[in-house]
Amino acid sequence: MFRCKIFFHVGNELSLGTRASKGEAWIDASGLNVRGPDDTFLIPRTDIQKVDMYRFHGLSRVVQVDHRKGRLFLAATRLMIGQFALVNFFRTGKLYKALLDTST
Repeated sequence: MFRCKIFFHVGNELSLGTRASKGEAWIDASGLNVRGPDDTFLIPRTDIQKVDMYRFHGLSRVVQVDHRKGRLFLAATRLMIGQFALVNFFRTGKLYKALLDTST
């Protein structure tokens, strides 16, 4: 099982003005679980359609997960205060690889 602290955004686009939420993600036999400040949700393995990773404005890695009900952006964090986040570059890469293994 893979678990890490994250910031995430549920929606079609991610920009510098996007309000992201602080949370925790873990991958287990059922799929990708995300716990945020308001609730916890699951994206089942069978619902994950596409997983991509890209550089967000050349500053950090962000993982994009397309699934049957929409799109989720997330990245592993070292620290998040308000809307300021220090992204854990290598842990985000591990999260991406774990999600690729989950979706296949």
